[in-house]
Amino acid sequence: MGCLGQASGAAFIDIIVAISLCVLMTAIAVPVIGGTLDRERTIIGAQYLAGLLQRARLESLKRARSVAVRLQVIAERTELQLFVDANGNGVRQSDIDHGIDLPLTPPEWLDDRAREVSLRINQDITDVAGSSNLVPGDDPLHIGHTSILAFSPLGSATGGTLYVAAHRGPQMAVRVFGATGRVRVLMFDAQTQQWQP
Repeated sequence: MGCLGQASGAAFIDIIVAISLCVLMTAIAVPVIGGTLDRERTIIGAQYLAGLLQRARLESLKRARSVAVRLQVIAERTELQLFVDANGNGVRQSDIDHGIDLPLTPPEWLDDRAREVSLRINQDITDVAGSSNLVPGDDPLHIGHTSILAFSPLGSATGGTLYVAAHRGPQMAVRVFGATGRVRVLMFDAQTQQWQP
């Protein structure tokens, strides 16, 4: 009877040790996995946005008309929609409101493609041009005083930078070069304080 009591006591201690190790491993793994998921989602969101901008550029060349992406941040979500210029004066918000410049695509949400990712600044960064510092809550749209990024049939575009991030994780930027309409995706390296392709 004494041996049986000692064996069950030893088994109980083994179970407690095993559970403690599992809890410890989970505590270590969850932040790593969570950080990896935030990173992957942010990369996917930035690449999807860059792809949509490139689609607008190709549509502009194909149609020989200006095509634009309207970007609206609504309650921490980003709505995206393509519009085509119908009256030859470029895609304008007033023409969209009056039904003159027509939608090419239905509106969609960026976080439907990459969960929790939106146009936002989620950490202290240097802007892509290196001219100023940006902090969480600053405007993530750096394309002038508009929410419309347009591409012309001549190959040029509205130049600027769109900052993309989840609530946590890396800060990404989608840069559009005005003269060429070229689109580039960058990631901010917090250690070096530099933007990397």
